[in-house]
Amino acid sequence: PLRKSGRPSKPPLWLTDFVHQVKPSSSTPYSITDSINYSSLSPSYQTCLSSYSSIIEPTSFDQAVTDSNWVQAMKLEIQSLTDNNTWELVNLPAGKSPIGCK
Repeated sequence: PLRKSGRPSKPPLWLTDFVHQVKPSSSTPYSITDSINYSSLSPSYQTCLSSYSSIIEPTSFDQAVTDSNWVQAMKLEIQSLTDNNTWELVNLPAGKSPIGCK
């Protein structure tokens, strides 16, 4: 006969050790985030519901530039790098070519 442990089971740490951002939508009058308390649900339901209401991050530049929030974030990041003198623009030496990127 197969023996089963009497120890209470817990979800794996990787299921509970994450942070997700929930973006309230002004176009949705009755947002699910206003109606439900995630902490009262089981971890599997929390994971399921958070996947429906989380911000979807773009996977390409073309996707990012279509969202005004991402465009604003990119502008702020570039401004911060410029303000902190992160780089210095110089002329490319004669006979040299710039490094490519993926």
